[in-house]
Amino acid sequence: MHEWYFAKGGQQSGPVTFEQLVELAGKGELGPNDLLWNSTMKDWTPANQVPGIFGAPPNPSMPTADPANPYAAPQSAWNEPSSSAAGLSEIVHGSDPIDAGGCIKRGFELAKRNAGNIAIVFLVYFALSFAVGMVQGVVDAFSGFGQAQVDFSGGQVTTYSHEAKNWPVFIIGRIITQTFSIFLALGLTRIGLNLVSGKVVSVGMLFGQGDKLVSAILGTLLFGIAVGVGCLFLIVPGIYIALRYGQYMMAIVDRDMGVMDAFSYSSSVTTNNRTNLFVFWLLAMLICFAGMLACGVGLLIAVPIVWMASMVAYRWMQYGHRAALDHPGTQIPMINGL
Repeated sequence: MHEWYFAKGGQQSGPVTFEQLVELAGKGELGPNDLLWNSTMKDWTPANQVPGIFGAPPNPSMPTADPANPYAAPQSAWNEPSSSAAGLSEIVHGSDPIDAGGCIKRGFELAKRNAGNIAIVFLVYFALSFAVGMVQGVVDAFSGFGQAQVDFSGGQVTTYSHEAKNWPVFIIGRIITQTFSIFLALGLTRIGLNLVSGKVVSVGMLFGQGDKLVSAILGTLLFGIAVGVGCLFLIVPGIYIALRYGQYMMAIVDRDMGVMDAFSYSSSVTTNNRTNLFVFWLLAMLICFAGMLACGVGLLIAVPIVWMASMVAYRWMQYGHRAALDHPGTQIPMINGL
């Protein structure tokens, strides 16, 4: 008798017996599109394609044991992790909407599994971001931006503003620091996508996406303007634009797309997912808020979870909820070949 595993809402469970699966299906706790797997199957399979689960008699030919040797064990379906995503094709966008809770759970699992790598990457990332902030502060001070002088003479308090005496220096400084921030964001996105796929990561990847910098800068500028203008109209249009086109950076890194192609791809991949994305980001903000309540220390846990969960959400929109699953009995993601 084979042990079965099932996946529902991005959560893997098992092992259970075939009879238990039939019972779950009869109670409505296992849906037709939920996934099943045992050691005789090549890949996760929708429950409605497994004979016997929803009424049809079981298929006796499903096990793949050698008929010449009745005592031979069935062959395992997959052998090399590198081929696990070979048959995982991109779904019709919107046909398998993300589950916000499932993304958060997977994000927590991946953050815990990759805690060491994430800690090193974030340490370098935030150190560099802090250095950029320091440079920006020096440039602002040199240009006179935000400085003020207070005069208490004559019995009155007089404030003299010295904002941006040197506008060219201020503007050039901001352009340089913002460009470097976008450069780091590209590398961080690449690392996040690799972690979700179970691939090797390194700190050096933070600096490996320079060829996409121009597209990312233009995309960030256009996205910021669009969201800003949308927020001027009762905020809701701005939120909609952010949800619909907010995956542009992922598309630039993942698909090496240009600006307009990235926006178009984001619009497509978020089909039937925008409400779920809104719920996801509400949950993400609650997690970060809870981290802030813990004297800010909780953010060291909350931020990696939300970061990983956002990467899971992107892959889920591309490849369905299999993107949030491991091969049964392993810690190898189904999408590790991507």
